[in-house]
Amino acid sequence: MTAEELEQRAERAVRRGELLAALELFEACLAQHPDDERIRARMESVRALLQPSELVSRRRADPEEPDPSSPPPGDAEQGEALASAGRFAAAAQAYERAVAANPQNELLRERLIELRALSTPAGRADLDTAEELESPPGPHAIGATRAPPRSARAHAASFAPLEQPERPLPSDPRELLEELLQRVRSGKR
Repeated sequence: MTAEELEQRAERAVRRGELLAALELFEACLAQHPDDERIRARMESVRALLQPSELVSRRRADPEEPDPSSPPPGDAEQGEALASAGRFAAAAQAYERAVAANPQNELLRERLIELRALSTPAGRADLDTAEELESPPGPHAIGATRAPPRSARAHAASFAPLEQPERPLPSDPRELLEELLQRVRSGKR
């Protein structure tokens, strides 16, 4: 593989977020051209993105490119990929093909039933029989009326003025501490 191809694969790995794979590809590219400062700088920028624990292990969980010799994904795998993307109708079609290929598999049939239920809309909601929920007061509530004001007693209690101290606090640190402790014990502010 040429250095240019290695660099392209490394850049693709960076875009996919596979930083360890990109780092290895940049190192392979740098092994072919050890004097290329541009590649060395790019490799160092990728290394800076990695955590120290990732640099120690230097192991990847999955390969950077899918193995071309591996078989293509089956219909059930394609169906799960489509279902995870929210495309339930297409996922149901993929599972139909999987069930046709393996009709005795109960799990495939159960998943097909689930996907068919998810792919067909249940119809329009009947708003006449729906339960009406109270909305909290505020500008976002549609047709909301203003909440009743709090009682005068609660309002006055929350804005009650603080009692003024009988005498000013002393400036001597020891006397100040004694005065504050006395106020705390008596419940005064």
